[in-house]
Amino acid sequence: MADKETIDPWPRLREVVASAVTGLQAGRFIEETLETLCVQLGAASAWSTLETKGGGPMHRSRTASFRGVPPTVLALHVHDVLNRVQTKLKPVAGRVPYATEGSFIAVPLWSAPSPSTKGRSLIGALYLEFLGAQGTQTPMVEFVDCVAGLLGGLIAQQARIEDTAEDLRAERATDHEAQRLGLDELLAPESMAGIRRELLAAIGSHSSIMILGESGTGKTQLAAAFARASHQEPIVRATLGMADDLNTITSELFGHERGAFSGAVSKRKGLVEYADGGTLILDEVLNLPGHAQQLLLDFTQFGSYRPLGFQGRDPKTAKVRLISVTNGDVQRAIGEERFRHDLYYRLATVPIVLPPLRERRWDIPNIAVSYLNRSSLDARWELDESAMEWLSSSGLEWSGNIRELESVLERARNRARADDSPDPIIEARHLDLGDPIVGGSKPPPKPSDVPAPPGLEARLRDFNTRRQDLDALEKTLIEDALQTCRGIVAKTARLLEMPRTSLISRMAVHGIEPEAFKRRKGT
Repeated sequence: MADKETIDPWPRLREVVASAVTGLQAGRFIEETLETLCVQLGAASAWSTLETKGGGPMHRSRTASFRGVPPTVLALHVHDVLNRVQTKLKPVAGRVPYATEGSFIAVPLWSAPSPSTKGRSLIGALYLEFLGAQGTQTPMVEFVDCVAGLLGGLIAQQARIEDTAEDLRAERATDHEAQRLGLDELLAPESMAGIRRELLAAIGSHSSIMILGESGTGKTQLAAAFARASHQEPIVRATLGMADDLNTITSELFGHERGAFSGAVSKRKGLVEYADGGTLILDEVLNLPGHAQQLLLDFTQFGSYRPLGFQGRDPKTAKVRLISVTNGDVQRAIGEERFRHDLYYRLATVPIVLPPLRERRWDIPNIAVSYLNRSSLDARWELDESAMEWLSSSGLEWSGNIRELESVLERARNRARADDSPDPIIEARHLDLGDPIVGGSKPPPKPSDVPAPPGLEARLRDFNTRRQDLDALEKTLIEDALQTCRGIVAKTARLLEMPRTSLISRMAVHGIEPEAFKRRKGT
C-alpha cells in the first residue's frame, strides 16, 4: 500500500471480521486477525500481548521486515512501545528507530463495558509495523484502533466464555452425588470381603490405589465411595486419554497460564489443583499417552507441577490421593511398553480387582434390591422368588455387569408400575430377560422339566464331590501358608506362587481371615 493511498476501510474491515470469526471456531482468532491485518494494510509484522504489565506472552504474525535488525533491538523496541501504549492508554505511532522508511502503530486493546462494570478495562495492546511510512498516517491509525476495539471485545468475551466453561468443568469433575452407595454398602457382600480388608487397611493413609475390573463393575463408584469414607475431599474425576496432544493433557491435569498457547486467552486451573487436599480419580488411566505418563510420574514422585506457561521460580504443589481406574489389561500394557512400569508401581500401591457379576451371582439379588430402593424414594421394592432365581441364573452372562443389571431393573420397575399392582414387587415376568438386547438368555429349565441324559446325575454328583474335596484342599493349603507367613498376605502369595489379588479373592471365597494367623505369632 502506497504511503499516500486513501484507505477504503469497508472491504478491509470485512476481511478482518471474517478472519476473526473463522479463527474463533479454531481457537486462533488472535493470530488470524493479525495475519489479515498484515495482508489488508500491507504491514510487515503484527504483535499483540494479553498482559498489561511486563510485556508477557505475545502473539506474532509475519516477521519478514527488517531482517538485518538484531532480535534484541527489535524486542526492545516492541516492548518499549507496548509499555508506552499501556501507560498513556491511547494509540502511539511513529518511525521505527532502526530503519529510515519504517513506521509503526500501537493501540490499546480494551474489554467492552459490561452491565456489572461502568467502564472498560485494558487487557493488552496491538502493534503493527510497516516498511514505509503508513504508520504515521492518521486514517491508518484510526483503522487499526477500530480493529483493536473489535479484537479486544472478542478477547474479553472469549475469556468470559472460558471462565464459564471452566466453572462447568470443575463442577462436572467434582463428585456431588449423595445418592450413591456408601463404602460399607458396596463392600457388604461376602464376595467383597478381601477387597474390604484391603481398602479399610488403606483408608487412613494417602497410598495410591488402582482399581481394575471389567466395564460396568462399579470401579469409579467404589473409588468415589472410598474417597468419601476416608474424608479426602474434594473428589475430582479426570477422564484421561481423550486427546494425545501434550498441551491439552497438561492443561487438563495441571492447568495453563493466560497466553500459554494459541487460544489460551484466560487462565485455567488444572484438575490437580482442584483436587488439592482431596482425591483425584484417574479414569481409564491406561489411555494416557506415553509423553503424558512422564508428567504424571513426576507429580507422583515430588507432588509438584508446572502449569503450561507458568513462569514462577518454584513449581506449584498439591497433596492428593490418586485413585486410578481402568478396565484394561495392565500387565499386557506394561509388557507391550504402552504403560510405564515405574508409573504402575506409583499408582498401584494398593491394587484392587473387582470381580465381574457372573463370578458372584449369589450377590445379585441383594445388589438388585439395594439399587431399586436407592433409586426410588416412593416405595420399598422387593424381588419375588421367581425374579431372584432368574437374576441368579447361570444362563445369564451379565457382560455389562452392574451397569447392565441396573438397566434391567429400571425396565422391570417400569413394567411393574404399569401393572397397577398395590405391592412394589418385581416378578420374573417384569424382568423379561429373554429380550435380545440383554442377551437372549432364559433361566435354565428345572431338572424335572426335561429328561436328563443317561449317567448325567451320577457324573454331576461325582463332580460336586471332587470340587468339594479340591476346595477343602485349597483352603488347607492357604491356611498352612498363612500360618507359615504369619498372616502376611503378600509373603503368602509369593510362597504359593500366585498373584496377590488372586489369593485375596480365594481367601474371600473360603472365608479365611489373615488377621487370625497374625495373632498366632507367639505360638
